[in-house]
Amino acid sequence: MTTQVFRSADVITDEEIEKVRQLIGVPLRLQQYNSEATLDTIRHFAQGAGDENPLWVDEDYAAAGPYGQIVGPPTFPYSIFAAGVTPGFGGLQVFFGTGTWTWKRPMRRNERVVASTKLVDMYEKSGRTVDRMLVQVAETTYTVEDEVVATYISQALRVPRATTGQGLKYTARETYMYSTEEMAEIERLTLGRTRRGAERRLFADATVGDEIPVLVKGPLDLTTIIAFYAGALPLGYAPCDTQWRTRHLALTNPDALPNTRDAGWLAETTWPGMGHYKSEVAQEVGMPGVYDNGWMRTSWMSQAVTDWMGDHAFLETFEAKLVRPNLMNDTTYFSGEIVEKDDSEGRGLVRLALKGTNQLGEVTCTGSATVALPRSQDDTPALRH
Repeated sequence: MTTQVFRSADVITDEEIEKVRQLIGVPLRLQQYNSEATLDTIRHFAQGAGDENPLWVDEDYAAAGPYGQIVGPPTFPYSIFAAGVTPGFGGLQVFFGTGTWTWKRPMRRNERVVASTKLVDMYEKSGRTVDRMLVQVAETTYTVEDEVVATYISQALRVPRATTGQGLKYTARETYMYSTEEMAEIERLTLGRTRRGAERRLFADATVGDEIPVLVKGPLDLTTIIAFYAGALPLGYAPCDTQWRTRHLALTNPDALPNTRDAGWLAETTWPGMGHYKSEVAQEVGMPGVYDNGWMRTSWMSQAVTDWMGDHAFLETFEAKLVRPNLMNDTTYFSGEIVEKDDSEGRGLVRLALKGTNQLGEVTCTGSATVALPRSQDDTPALRH
């Protein structure tokens, strides 16, 4: 299929909607960041997300664990291909909406991984801060040889920029300044963080209403975002000369583009990700200030679950939805509780409701997770997969 780069007039048009609908179900060409789950790619991703679980980063510890080796954190596939598939609509801003993971097993060290993706749906909706936007839904699979080990459903939001008068309607917010006492509390919670680790958390001991320990991430700064990008570089974060070459291909020879998942804004000079580090672009796209990366916040929320469940449990499904921006110098407190237990098939499943709350008490993200917990001291659900 010939690649087309549709460049819109910065607003949603019915004509372009129909053009992009033709891509639904068509496998898209993509460019992977990593191809193998090596010791270093796993370690760099985990450390870039601030997740120093020894199951991901310590060879000796992991050798004694259930897998006998280092494995990737659940959201490690973001470093293979950070899936947020948004073809067409070059003038529309891209925002992370919702991401839903299903895992069959972790990615093991030295496995070669192949990602594939396609747009599966697209629809219009309105939101709390925008009158009209598009949601582009895509399915991405991560395969080792012939085995699909992870599937990701992304729901990316396409929104006119604020300069059109049809974009987001957030009010600018001053950078939050912490008191000495508040900073001391963030430090205390961060340094006091514990993981379940090798001690099994049994299904019988889990009770509906039980809360998981709060995970604190903050205050957010540019270094934190750069650290995440070093381990899971999303497409578009490239040197200036590479950006110019990619734009030239998008305009003159789109069939030669290394990927078509974002064909549209690859032709732009002010691409969506600039709002993560340039205040003028953040304002242009309607955000109240420079804001974080959705894949990063999703990975943070999943860490709250894996720290709680321990090495021998298995995270089967996970969903994260961003509802407010996380701005520079904000701190996010991730929490959750057990809302359901299910042992009808002898699998020891618990379901968690999750949320992230900032220092102002605003809920900035919500989520859910399904975890298979051990049913006895000899049970290791992680090895069933």
